Amino acid sequence: MSRDRAGQRALWEASGAIADDLASQVLVLNLRCAGDDMVSGWLDDAAGSGIPFRLTLQQAALVSAPAAGDIYVCENPAVLRVAAAELGADGAALVCTEGVPSAACHAVLGKATARGARLHWRADFDWAGLRIVGAAVTRHAARAWRMTARDYRDALAAGESTPLTGPVAVSPWDPRLAPLMAEHGRAVMEERLIATLITDLKA
Repeated sequence: MSRDRAGQRALWEASGAIADDLASQVLVLNLRCAGDDMVSGWLDDAAGSGIPFRLTLQQAALVSAPAAGDIYVCENPAVLRVAAAELGADGAALVCTEGVPSAACHAVLGKATARGARLHWRADFDWAGLRIVGAAVTRHAARAWRMTARDYRDALAAGESTPLTGPVAVSPWDPRLAPLMAEHGRAVMEERLIATLITDLKA
């Protein structure tokens, strides 16, 4: 699938229009579930081996609520790939949105929060990333994960930033972050923080 088509699908899903409950998917790691249905069994088997699992919206509708008390949410699959390789089944439950969260992603995490799970959510340090995290805070009462002004300063100091482009966004969870990003005019992609994020997922 091209990036343009993937982006169009994400926009449709964000608006509540689901064209295909098999095309809408979410990538998860160590996401155990409380029920004894077939899909929950698949997720538990994958979690027991520390293997990433791709869940469709159709499957998400069938699965029981995830059993994890804390679920971490990232944007870039590189984070999940490294977590699987380095931590395996010993890492925390991790969900990867792969950009704008899909309907499948919202379905799974909605069930999790209804059962009392706490979501720790992050994305790239760019304007789109701020909008993704802001929407997660509003929709799922998520907590920003390593998305403060201090985290941004640390990320900039580590180097490897790119020009910050696109429509400006806000950061209600830390009102200092968005102005600081505008001041520096630099974006930092999530994969630059993998070492720090893996440390969090070990706990």
